[in-house]
Amino acid sequence: AALTELAEKSDLLTYEFENVDQDVLARVQKRTGVLVPQGVKLLTVTSNRINEKNFLRTHGLPTTDFAKVASPAELKVAVKELGFPAILKTVSGGYDGHGQWDINSEQDVKNMLEKWPKNLLAILEKRVDFVKEISVMVSRDNCDQVKLWPITENQHKNH
Repeated sequence: AALTELAEKSDLLTYEFENVDQDVLARVQKRTGVLVPQGVKLLTVTSNRINEKNFLRTHGLPTTDFAKVASPAELKVAVKELGFPAILKTVSGGYDGHGQWDINSEQDVKNMLEKWPKNLLAILEKRVDFVKEISVMVSRDNCDQVKLWPITENQHKNH
């Protein structure tokens, strides 16, 4: 309801965050006719970590090793395949450490199995040592003019 109200008062809607419900956005766009310059298809890739990793690999970009995890049994298999250290993440909806669990030992696996969240669909990612993480923002206007915003460094503590 709030998104419909916003759309009815706006000439266009944009988003810069992957945790936008693409189905709701598509329905609101269709119902109100509001312009969504980015479209909705992009969210099917960026809002799902498995889709995102597969998309990147399909386009020749490297990713860490990963495995889909939809059950405690699948977590055990994924840990055997990927090893330690790893991070278990929700496939969607998580951000900045929310919906993430460090899996660094058999004890971490045991702890996770004991408190397995109901209906969890997750991805286990092999932990990667990295020097820094950066974000690149690119925008395009209705005249197809592309603007690259300054690259920024992301700084994390405890995810």
